[in-house]
Amino acid sequence: MPHSFFRSSGYTAKPIIQTSDGNEFDLSTLSPFLRTLMVMDGTVTKALSAWFWEPIRVVSIHNKIEVLDEGIEGLKVSTGDLLLRREVALCGDKSQQTFACARSQVSLGHLPSSISESLKKGEMGIGELLRENGIETYRDIFNLDYQQHNLTDPILSGFDCPVFSRSYRIRVNQIPAIIVTEFFPIDQYS
Repeated sequence: MPHSFFRSSGYTAKPIIQTSDGNEFDLSTLSPFLRTLMVMDGTVTKALSAWFWEPIRVVSIHNKIEVLDEGIEGLKVSTGDLLLRREVALCGDKSQQTFACARSQVSLGHLPSSISESLKKGEMGIGELLRENGIETYRDIFNLDYQQHNLTDPILSGFDCPVFSRSYRIRVNQIPAIIVTEFFPIDQYS
């Protein structure tokens, strides 16, 4: 089972994490708002619109439904279940700046059909949809990462600066139904 970060506090006495490229990164060097985004368990889109003071638009990059032929670690899915693989950018409606990108894996069978249908359309953020529909969720942050160079992942192609990311599992009715990785270009938050 992956490690959990910031379950009950937004602070840790040992702020050093191991990054995917084998280096270490000190979380305390992030800007205060980016640190807040890393530890929050609420809706990122809402926080971004308040911080940058503009509406945030969810721009669909990739939305694909597939029938699983095997399970996914950390997600409640079985062979034959429908899975939505989704990538979005969170962009300022006025500034046209991309403040974050996100990649999600959604077990559609564990969500109300109205939310599943809205997610398939890719028009809203996951957190927004869950909140607007009054769905009780719990977010379990299990990975933090810092990437300074070699941003070869296609979702990061628009960023020309280091990126900080967090991955978390969203539990719906105590069932791990969604895994999200959010990517934040650090220069936007300096």
